[in-house]
Amino acid sequence: MTIADEKIKMIGQLARDAGILEDPQWLERLNEPVPLWVVLDLLLRCVDRTESQNGPYD
Repeated sequence: MTIADEKIKMIGQLARDAGILEDPQWLERLNEPVPLWVVLDLLLRCVDRTESQNGPYD
């Protein structure tokens, strides 16, 4: 297994642990291309999780 494959596997596991990947079968298909809307949805989910709800807006 190459370093790139290990990184992809680690990112997939982190996404699964965070609840972003709900289907465990996706862990076997991480090298497949996905539509742009899927990437943007994942990005927005990550932003929503990291934004503070109690802090100032700026």
